[in-house]
Amino acid sequence: MIVMMKAHKAVLSLFQQEKLEAESVLCYLDSFSDELYVPIRVDVPMKHSIYNIVKSRGKTYLIFNTLFNSMIALSKSEYEQYETLEFSELDLVGAMVDNGFIIPCSVYEYEYYMYYKEILSSKWNNHSHYTIVPTTKCNARCIYCYEDGVIQQNMTEEIADAIADVIIRTNKEFDITWFGGEPLIKVDLIDQISQKLCLADVVYSSGIITNGSLLTEDMIVNKFPLWNIKWVQITIDGLEQEYLRRKCYCCDTSGLFENLLKNIEILLRNEIHVSIRLNIDKNNMDECVNVAEYLYNRFGEFSYLNVYPAFIAGNKDSVSDENERILCSCRIYDLFPPNENVMTEIPKVNSCYLQQKNAFVIDYDGSILCCERDIGRRNTRICSIYDICSFEDITKPCSTIPDTRLQCKNCAYFPRCLGGCSAENSSLCKYDSCFMEKYKIEYLINRIMKF
Repeated sequence: MIVMMKAHKAVLSLFQQEKLEAESVLCYLDSFSDELYVPIRVDVPMKHSIYNIVKSRGKTYLIFNTLFNSMIALSKSEYEQYETLEFSELDLVGAMVDNGFIIPCSVYEYEYYMYYKEILSSKWNNHSHYTIVPTTKCNARCIYCYEDGVIQQNMTEEIADAIADVIIRTNKEFDITWFGGEPLIKVDLIDQISQKLCLADVVYSSGIITNGSLLTEDMIVNKFPLWNIKWVQITIDGLEQEYLRRKCYCCDTSGLFENLLKNIEILLRNEIHVSIRLNIDKNNMDECVNVAEYLYNRFGEFSYLNVYPAFIAGNKDSVSDENERILCSCRIYDLFPPNENVMTEIPKVNSCYLQQKNAFVIDYDGSILCCERDIGRRNTRICSIYDICSFEDITKPCSTIPDTRLQCKNCAYFPRCLGGCSAENSSLCKYDSCFMEKYKIEYLINRIMKF
C-alpha cells in the first residue's frame, strides 16, 4: 500500500459528519487545518465512495478519488480487501477511511456535495465575468456552429457605452471575454469599451475567442495592450485544406491559413496565452491529431501555447463511442499534456459560467443573458443593459440551471465537471455534455500507471 496523494482533509471531514449549518461552513473551512482532522471510527458500516476511479496494471491497482483528491496504490490482496470491505490489515482500512476511498454508509455523497455546493457557490466566485458580444456577424460559416440561424447584427455605439458605464458602476473585480460572431469584425467597439474602462482607471484582464482570420501584427502589438488581452482562443479543425472546408469563409482564402499561423507565432512571442481548440467529430479525428503534431513541431518551444481536443456535441457526426474519444484525446495529450492541477483542485461549485452567479453575457442588442450558447435566442434573458444601474442589481434565476442528469449523479468524474455543459446536458447523446476533465484525468492516471 502506497498513499500517493493524501485527501483534502477539510473537504473529507465535511463528508464524515452531520451536515453543518450554512452559516458555519465558511468559518469551518477557513479555520480548518490538517492537524485538526480527527479520524472517524472504522467499526461503523462502510461503503465505497462513488467517486473512486479504479485502474489496474498487472497486480497493481490504483484508486483515485475525484472528490477528495486522494490516490492510493494497492497490491492484489489489498485490493481484494478493499473490494469486499473485509479488511485484515488495520493500517489499510485506516488509510482507506482517512483518504475517503470508503465512507460511512450513512453518508450520501451526491446529496452532501450538492448541499455544500449551493452554500459555497453563493459565497465564492465573487469575481465577476462578462462575455461581451460586439457583433453576431461572422466571416466564416463553420459547419458545426451552434449560432447557425442567429440574426447577424452589430452592437451600436450607444449600447457599447451603456455596457461600459454599468461595468464601471458595478465596482467589482472582473474580467472580460470578447465573443461573437467574430468579435474582430467590430474592433472599433472593442476599442470604445476598452478606452472607457481605461479612462475610469478600471483594472481588469480580458481574452478573446476568435477564428483568428482577422488578426494582424499591428492589432496584436498596438491594440491588444489597450484591450488587456491575456489569452486568445482559436479553433483549428484540420490542416489547410480541411480547415478551409470546415470554416467556409466568406472571403478570399488564399494565404489565410499560413497568415493565421504567422499571427499565432506573433501572439506567442508577445507572451499572450494561445489556446488552440480542436473541434472533433467522427470525420476529422485523425486530421486533428495531425494538426496537433504540426503545431507541436512548429510552436513546441513556446510555453504560452496549449492545444486541446473538444468533441462537437449534438449532431449526427458527433463521436459517441467512448473508447474512440479516449484514444483520440490521448494522442493529442501525448503532445500537449493536460495540467496536473485537474487532479488537485478542490471540487467544483460551478460547472460553467451559466451556473456562476456573477457571470453574464451581454448580447449585441444589450440583452443580458445567462449563457453564451443563448446568443441571439434570448431563452436565458434576464433584462436589458438599460434596465440596471449595476450588475449587482440582478441575479440569475434558478430556472436557467437544468437538473443533473441521472447518469451524472453517480459518475466518478462528477466532482470535476458537475455534469458538464449545462446547455447540452439535455442532449440525447450520452456523452455530449461531458467536459474534457474526464479525459484529462483518464490520461494522467494512465500515465502514472506506466511508471
